[in-house]
Order: sequence, then C-alpha cells, then structure tokens
Amino acid sequence: MQDTDKTTEKAANTVRETGPDLVRVCASVFVVAVHFYLNCNYYQTPLAGGRMMAMTWGRWFFMICVPLFMMLTGYLKCHKTFSRAHYLSLVPILLTYVVIGVVKIIVSNIYYGAGYFTFLTGLKAIATYQLAWYVGMYVALMLLIPFLNKLWEALDAKQHKWLIATLAVIGSLYPLVLYVVPSYWQMLYPFVYYFLGAYIRTYRPKVNKLLAVLAILVTTTVNAAVSYLTADGALFDWQVLAQTDSGYSVLTVVIASAAFFLLFYDVNVRPRFLQKILAAISGVSLEIYLFTGVFDVIIFSYLKQTLTQAGEFFWYFFLSVPVNFICSVLAGLLLKLLLSPVTRLIRKR
Repeated sequence: MQDTDKTTEKAANTVRETGPDLVRVCASVFVVAVHFYLNCNYYQTPLAGGRMMAMTWGRWFFMICVPLFMMLTGYLKCHKTFSRAHYLSLVPILLTYVVIGVVKIIVSNIYYGAGYFTFLTGLKAIATYQLAWYVGMYVALMLLIPFLNKLWEALDAKQHKWLIATLAVIGSLYPLVLYVVPSYWQMLYPFVYYFLGAYIRTYRPKVNKLLAVLAILVTTTVNAAVSYLTADGALFDWQVLAQTDSGYSVLTVVIASAAFFLLFYDVNVRPRFLQKILAAISGVSLEIYLFTGVFDVIIFSYLKQTLTQAGEFFWYFFLSVPVNFICSVLAGLLLKLLLSPVTRLIRKR
C-alpha cells in the first residue's frame, strides 16, 4: 500500500466523491443484516451444523458496518474545526433520533402489546440511547472531533502512522493476544477507526484490490472459526472476541473494515443516475439505521409466529433484509423531507 499526494480542498468541495457514498450504502445494508441476527434467535441457538457455521461467518462479516461508519466520519470530518456550525449539526441528528425513537415505541406497543413501553420507560429508553446505542457514541465523538483534528494536524506523516499503530495495538490486540495490554483499552476503538478514516482522506492510499478481498475473507473466516469452534455446539460465546461492543475492537475486524473501505472508497461510480441513487440513500443512512429497528418489530412479529431456531430463519435472510432495507430507505427519505425545514434553518444559522 503506497501513499499518494493529499487531495486539495478545492477538489473536495467541488466534486462529490461516489466512493464514500458506496461505502455508506454498503454499511447501511450491513446494519440491517446485523439486526437480522439480533432478531432471528441466532444468539439463542447452538452453533452446530452447516447453516449455523455459514451464519456465523456472515455475522462477523456484517459486523464491519459500524467500523465503516466511524471511518467515514474520520474521512469526511477530519478538517472540521471548533465552530458553532459543527456543533449545531448535532441538532438534526438528535431530532431524527427522537422522532424515530417515538415511532419505534409506538410500533412496539402495537405489535408487542400495550404497555411494552410506558411513557416513563419510553422516555428513559430515548434519553439513555437504549433504542440506538450508536447515536450516543456518535454524539460524543462529534463533540471530540475538533480536538481530535487538532491532534491530527499537529502530527507529521510518520507520527500519523505511529498514532494509528499504537491505538490498534492497545485498543484492538487484547482479544487475540491476551495480557499484552490491559483489556480496558479496547474502548478506544472509535479513535482507531476515526483516525484510519482521517489517514485515508489525507494520503489517499491505493491498495491491491485482490489483497484487500483476501484480507476480508481471511480475517472474517478466522473470527467465524474461532467463535464456532470455541462454542463447541453450545451458544455463541460473547466472551470470545465479542466481549467489547460485539467485537468492533478486535484487530481482525479492524483489518477487514479497513480493507473493505480501501476497496471501494476511491471507486468512481457511473452512470449519473446511479450516482444520484447512491447519494440519496447515503444521505439517509442514519434514518436507515434507526428505522430498521422499527421494521424489525413488524417483520419478526410475523416470522416468529412459526419460526424459532436460527437455522429455520436461514433462507428468510434473503427476503427480510432487502424488504427491511427498502422500507427503511423510503421511510428515511420521507422523514428527511418532513424535517428539511428545520435542517435548512440550522444551516442558515
């Protein structure tokens, strides 16, 4: 992997890159897929048999969704400064979260029974990000971004590499190599991905596409094999690789996420209508992430009437995930349109 010259700010401001849109759309689909695992009783079904092995491989592959979003944040916001505009950009995010959170509470009460959420428990769920943990993490990251960028700007190219390498070692090595560094440093993983995204934006590295695909396949297979074999016919063991936020901090996941990002971030998508479709879907990625939980309630309320074990849900993955994604995209576009007056007001301010 070699570094190329830093792209100019002028080019970044006048030409919309299609690669990041493609990465964000893929990450959005992967989020829906990860939610499928939460609802199909995968974690309550013993890991035994070919279907469960395949589902375990898919579980680890789709887990790169959150890392991809965090890398995109670093890629797109590594030049943000301490400003009122930066912090005001949190308002539409929080408003969207609250609106969709209320929708999910209402839908849950309809399908799970009145009282599933009371007014107080619903309010608590929204206030404490129980309905979408990622939003809480992202808000905190946004608050730190101007200061993280100051750090990034103060370092030279060699120090950039050492910063990322150091964070990867102390934050991502522990689950694979025990006792080298204390396990509590695993919670640094958002910084690993943020600075990886900033590095890619700054230096525009090129990677051998075949090697990137191979890295994804190898690391994902290693994770799946470790989870499947250590379960030994029992349930998925959260203490193996996945003990910190489902496994986002694991070095193999970091490698797979970086490889996937490098595989697509510089892709120039054509023709023009595909660029517009990608941009439109990319623009409602937060809404997709939030709405997929709403449609999960509806879809799995019906599926679970006849299905119990994860293996029985296997083929429904290829139906429920596309349906959920399409519905979430459409709902997201509608909500964004309804909230556009507020967004325009904030931008004017």
